[in-house]
Amino acid sequence: MSQERKPGNLVIALAAALVAALAVGAWLLVQERGARDDLDDARSRLSALTARDDATQSALEAAQAVLLEVTTYSWKDGEHEFAWLDKIANTELKEKLAPNVGDLQAAIVEGRVTAQGQVVDAAARAVDDTQVEIVAFVDQAITDEESGDVKIEEQRVSMTMRLVGGDWLVDRLELLSGTNDASADALD
Repeated sequence: MSQERKPGNLVIALAAALVAALAVGAWLLVQERGARDDLDDARSRLSALTARDDATQSALEAAQAVLLEVTTYSWKDGEHEFAWLDKIANTELKEKLAPNVGDLQAAIVEGRVTAQGQVVDAAARAVDDTQVEIVAFVDQAITDEESGDVKIEEQRVSMTMRLVGGDWLVDRLELLSGTNDASADALD
């Protein structure tokens, strides 16, 4: 008997090698698609976190500006600026504060009061991309022109900022603590 190679064995071996190569190729393709999906998912999460971080920073800056505006005024300015009321999104809060503006303006002028606010520290937590909760520590030096006395008020504020039409507006404002009767010497 002569040993002949049968062409069928070669075809079977080649077919088996082809099937193995296709299986490895399919497995690699699945792995690549999974990695691409993981990368897309990671990019999506990073984008969401970045948007939330940007919202937090923008809302915090807007809140600090409003708090500074609210706590800084002078009787010397004549008509006192209460434009910060326009930075309130919550209609109920705006309606609650607006009637007191006239009395507050009169008290500032009659008492010859000057106040300088300073946001000492503030922290923010994003609820979502359009709502951020803020806690702020605001010190306000109130000067009575008649006596020259300076009174320091330490105001701790909890507030919620809401993104409305591209602007961060106050949605909730709550005073957490009140006055500290420290003298001007305490500032040194």
